[in-house]
Amino acid sequence: MRSEWKQHARQALKGKWWLMAGLALLFLIINGIPQWFAPEMDVNSPEPFTSTDLTLSFVSNVLQILIAPLAIGWSWLALNVSRGNGASLSTMFKPFQMRYVKHVITSFVMGVFLVLWTLLLVVPGIIKAFSYSLTPYILRDQPELSALESITESRRLMDGHKMEAFMLFLSFFGWFLVGLLTLGIGFFFIGPYFSTTYATFYDSIRDNHITGADEPMHGTEQGF
Repeated sequence: MRSEWKQHARQALKGKWWLMAGLALLFLIINGIPQWFAPEMDVNSPEPFTSTDLTLSFVSNVLQILIAPLAIGWSWLALNVSRGNGASLSTMFKPFQMRYVKHVITSFVMGVFLVLWTLLLVVPGIIKAFSYSLTPYILRDQPELSALESITESRRLMDGHKMEAFMLFLSFFGWFLVGLLTLGIGFFFIGPYFSTTYATFYDSIRDNHITGADEPMHGTEQGF
């Protein structure tokens, strides 16, 4: 199935590689904005933090939260491409235009959950990262769901598919090395390729659940 998902993604990206690379660059620039405000703070330094350092750190964290829906928008963009609906800048910014507060809350809640799981051990954190990874697509396809319900639905869909997702990620390891060898430039093409493939993976799981190919998971607790 991995080869089929990748083949579908390559086919969907035909004629869109450069556009997607440009959008990936814009995505990276916007996500880097909070870091422009973040001061260099050394926790081991004997010097106390100044009020300016604390203010800039606060501004950086707030900006990070406020632009969090951009990552959801990138997933929507990849999903659009995977479904053959084209690629556009407006798609990447749709989470800011509709249900913005819910998208901010969802991103924040997922982040808190992942931090808590990672504090236990790294492996549970990785497992939960895959469990929650379909949440952005669910926000697109099932906008009536709340933040917690969207995360829960992602957990439900990923039940029995986390290893598939992990193996799919590992199958891109060679491409990630290429990205490093090209001083990061290659990631502007590899990122859209991986994201579109993962969106295809989501549609495959979703279709299986709709057709009843997968056994439904009963009694799923919400969120965490």
